[in-house]
Amino acid sequence: MVKATWGTKRTCQSCAARFYDLNKSPIKCPKCGREHDREDFVKVRRGRGAAAAAAATAAAATAAAAALVKAAAKKKADDAALNGDEIPDVEGDDALEADDLADETDDIEVEVEVEDDKGEGDR
Repeated sequence: MVKATWGTKRTCQSCAARFYDLNKSPIKCPKCGREHDREDFVKVRRGRGAAAAAAATAAAATAAAAALVKAAAKKKADDAALNGDEIPDVEGDDALEADDLADETDDIEVEVEVEDDKGEGDR
């Protein structure tokens, strides 16, 4: 039988032991000795608005990280251009354009011969 002097039955947050708090503050687990505040045992419920706000915050953080990566890549490219490390432009006969590559792939023809396996007696 439960007595009012025993207080409320609690479950320890660290060792999962069940015990009565004996109406003391702070609440101390008799098994592991960890002290808990009364707020540790209060369940916080999030509504749909909180979930949407968390999703919006995560999306904003992702966008900010992408902007930082893009800015770092641009800075690296600018530094390489200032150091003279950029690739020189090729002009003349050695330069290939995208249209030239498309024309070459159209000229390639592949011939494949298929043999009939029905005449073989191995099966």
